[in-house]
Amino acid sequence: MFVKERLEIIMSLLKEKGKIEVNDLSKKFSVSKDLIRKDLQKLEDQGLLERTYGGAIPKRTIVKNLSIWSRITSNTEEKKKIAKKALSLIKPNDTVFLDITSINYYLADEIDSSGINVTVITNMIDIMHLLYHSENIKLIGIGGVLNKELDGFVGSISIDQIKKFKSDIAFLGTIGLDTASGSLTTFDSEDGLTKEAIINSAKKKYLISEKQKFYQDGNFIYSNVDNFNGFITDNDISKDIKTFMKKKNVSII
Repeated sequence: MFVKERLEIIMSLLKEKGKIEVNDLSKKFSVSKDLIRKDLQKLEDQGLLERTYGGAIPKRTIVKNLSIWSRITSNTEEKKKIAKKALSLIKPNDTVFLDITSINYYLADEIDSSGINVTVITNMIDIMHLLYHSENIKLIGIGGVLNKELDGFVGSISIDQIKKFKSDIAFLGTIGLDTASGSLTTFDSEDGLTKEAIINSAKKKYLISEKQKFYQDGNFIYSNVDNFNGFITDNDISKDIKTFMKKKNVSII
């Protein structure tokens, strides 16, 4: 096997498992541990991973803000699966808060298609447009100062409105989740403060995110994962992440 091919397989395994170990890789490729360590060093020099004692983890990155439509149209299959899981937690006549996150766009579509009678509160423009004609949904739009990049209303005016409502269940997104501290991050401070208000106003809170968010960060911490009742994500998350969530008493759905 060529070195390039082995490195590509190593990166594929890292993406799949969230962590790789020198011993396991040595056995898999039938090569020495020293050779695997050199491979990991090459990948770390390229900024593709972070070496740890006995192995490696994905390199955490601070991501830049992307337009809402680019986020909605990326990883669509994963987001639709997460949305379907979230729908199963909603009961008839619930008041549901959907914050500004691309997965909630698909969740709003699932709620609309299901025919379930609920009240939806949201500060996300595209969700308001999507549910405008829905017959089974009472729609409450949170206003304030429009942040066009985020695709919604955030800041002090929005927060004052959010405080006036109590929701049965809220679904919130995140840009990053740090498994060392449990901190949740977003791009924008006003968005983060608005998310905090949503968390405080809801009886039950669920974090919805693809598993890739475990390896990246935004630049503003808005909460901690232990403030949530559960974490809804795609399948096949790593054993380490499952262990982390168990320690935090957060169920994985």
